[in-house]
Parts: sequence; structure tokens; C-alpha cells
Amino acid sequence: MKKYIHTLILCSLIAFGSKGFSQTKTEEDAPKKKNETKITEVVNTDSLPASELLQRAVNWVKLENNIYGKSSGVTTGSKAECTATFPCKPKELNPQVDYTGKISMKIAIECKDNKYKYTVSMIKHVSTNGKTTAGSIDNKIPECGSMAMGDIVWKKLKGEALKDAARVIEDLKEGMKIGSADAGKEEW
Repeated sequence: MKKYIHTLILCSLIAFGSKGFSQTKTEEDAPKKKNETKITEVVNTDSLPASELLQRAVNWVKLENNIYGKSSGVTTGSKAECTATFPCKPKELNPQVDYTGKISMKIAIECKDNKYKYTVSMIKHVSTNGKTTAGSIDNKIPECGSMAMGDIVWKKLKGEALKDAARVIEDLKEGMKIGSADAGKEEW
């Protein structure tokens, strides 16, 4: 009987002990999703069909701009997408960090009857020399490292990227007000 009790205790200790050493994922161990900066807004319009709004979005994507360039224009179903690219360079005469390059962002415009939704995402910086590429503005530390680009310069660059995104949004809203029939006409 005593041997039976020892065996029972030993088996229960092994069963409960293995549970403590098992490799199960907890919420802390699971990879955390990065917070990506996305600027999104739904804009209501006055009784315009989705096809008209999509045509306006396509016209806006095709429209050239002096301040920034648009590339990779794609239209699928009720959605128009493109990538906007801004040139950027330090404003100081002798900058601490020469981050001359470009800031790019993805713009998606989804259209439904009487409304459209724009999303500006994937905002990132790429330098021309490659040494001071900062990467996504969501990074706490730039890709090139905090030794190559200091905290103050990184914050300035993030601010400049967000100003550029606001400029694109303003331009998009103005472009969506122009009717698709009026878009191709120019006064001479």
C-alpha cells in the first residue's frame, strides 16, 4: 500500500511538473503588431455615384504636380492607388546629418456611392547616399541608427513627412471636387 501511494504521488508530480515546463505561448511572448501610421478619413459627397468618384480619383492620380511626384498608379474595382514621392533635404547650410533623399507614401482611395475614403500609409524616408536612410516614420530609432541620425534630426524628418502627407491630403480633396468631365479641360 505504501509503495502504491509513493507511485501515485510520483506520477502526479511528474504530470503537474511537466505542465510548468511546457513551451506554450503566452500573450507576452507573441509578436506584437507594429503600430503603423495611417491617416484615414471618410469624405461624404452630394449624391455622386461610385463610378464618378472613382473617375475623379483616377484623374487625380494621373494629374502631375510640381511639388511631388506620383507613380505606380493602379485602379481595381472601386479603388485607386498610387505612391507619392517628395524630395527632401536639410534646410541648414551645414547640416549635422545629410539626409538628402525622398519621402514616399502610399495613397489609396476607395469609392462608394456618395462617399470616398482615402488612406495614407507606409510613410518612409530613403536617402540618396544610403548611409542616413531613416526608413518608416513609425520606427522609434531610424534604420541608420541613432549615432548616424540624432533624435532631434529624426523628429524634424518625421514632422516633415507628416507635413508632406497633409499636403497630399489637401491636394486630393481639391482634386476630388473637380468633375471627371471638367478634368481634361484647360483654359489657354
